[in-house]
Amino acid sequence: MPILDSFLVDHVKMPAPAIRIAKKMKTPKGDVITVYDLRFAKPNKEIIDEKAMHTLEHLFAGFMRENLPNYEIIDISPMGCRTGFYMSVIGEPKNEEIIEAFKKSMQNIIDTNTIPEANIYQCGSCYMHSLDGAKKVAKHILNSEIVVMDNEKLNINLNKIDNNCNVDKNKIKIIGR
Repeated sequence: MPILDSFLVDHVKMPAPAIRIAKKMKTPKGDVITVYDLRFAKPNKEIIDEKAMHTLEHLFAGFMRENLPNYEIIDISPMGCRTGFYMSVIGEPKNEEIIEAFKKSMQNIIDTNTIPEANIYQCGSCYMHSLDGAKKVAKHILNSEIVVMDNEKLNINLNKIDNNCNVDKNKIKIIGR
């Protein structure tokens, strides 16, 4: 099985909150699609509460579209590890534009009083939300500096790693609970 690009970066070295260009590709017509790693939590040190993550999924995708109006956002999807989101965009926004939209979206989350589409008709687990938790995550982001990750510095040497997970789960900070 091929190794996915996201597993070729050293998660131990990843800062958070941070942004990273995870991949660039071109469509058959030559349009550039840029995939961003929008990291909310430090891998293997922090994790986003599952209810807060679900609420962020509902809110963040809409707010990022509002706050990055000059680009077509194809998709914003939560990472399975619950440390952030991937965002696919048509075009090549500058890092500063992404950071500014990220910050504005966090402020929008703090300012909102509703979770859109959190009903039985539009959500597969409408009972699993926490607006309060999402707001705690947003405050966590805004109280920190959002940095730009350097892919060169995150390159991983696959020959020097083993396949053991020696993380003490009791020491993981849960953001948004």
